[in-house]
Amino acid sequence: MTDRADGSPKDGRDGTDGEPQAGGADAREWQFTLEDIEEREAQAAADAESEQSNAEPIEPGDPSLENTVFVLLGVAFTLFVVSRLLVG
Repeated sequence: MTDRADGSPKDGRDGTDGEPQAGGADAREWQFTLEDIEEREAQAAADAESEQSNAEPIEPGDPSLENTVFVLLGVAFTLFVVSRLLVG
């Protein structure tokens, strides 16, 4: 890192000392914010997932024993709760 003619050090990147220029706008200011980039990436990922899910057809299958047992337990529990509310 070298000093400028007036004795102030350079920051080593582009020869400026990091202060805004006389016009009030910093020449190194970012055009897009991180939020803009994250939104674009999230939208691109959602679009890719949507295209992939549309390409795969959904076909019915046989329910597993575990799923069937949980559904029946849920129905039995719901009927028990409703019967306790109505019967008292």
